[in-house]
Amino acid sequence: MEQKKSVWTIILAIIITAIIAGGGVYLWQNQPANEPISYSTAEVSTVSTGTRLFDWTVEGLENMALECGSEHTEGYFKNLVETYKDTSLIHYAFEYNGESQNPTAWGISLLPNLMGYSSLDEFQNDFNVCAVGGLYPTRMNGDWLLFESSCGSGYSDDSGLPIGCDEVKKVVEPTIEFN
Repeated sequence: MEQKKSVWTIILAIIITAIIAGGGVYLWQNQPANEPISYSTAEVSTVSTGTRLFDWTVEGLENMALECGSEHTEGYFKNLVETYKDTSLIHYAFEYNGESQNPTAWGISLLPNLMGYSSLDEFQNDFNVCAVGGLYPTRMNGDWLLFESSCGSGYSDDSGLPIGCDEVKKVVEPTIEFN
């Protein structure tokens, strides 16, 4: 009788191990393989994603460079725009879930690092915005360039409510990591 009990214990242990291992393999295989970043919203926001084509123009990039005082060789931005022609940015919009004043959303956009930037300075030299508003180049790796939206001017409507964009940014921004 004792021997029969230990056989059933072994069979049960094998079944449990198979279920755990199989579940682990299933989860591993079903992770989004092409997601360029990971982040946490800590339940303060909902996130939506989308794409849009690269729409910077030679003239627009030249004007941004002029505003920021960065210098580039003749034809540099023509090459940059050609490099990114037909390339999509991935956009993440984080919308604050609580009651707040506007703006309620904060966004980031990712662009493939097709120019091969090796430093944040190089990336910022080409895409920096020295005016209020727009997408600001904030971090990068060998594969991706990350732009962050601003939360506006800091205007308060004196309601005492938090500014949703600021609240979302405080929670999400420190958790963003490249995959």
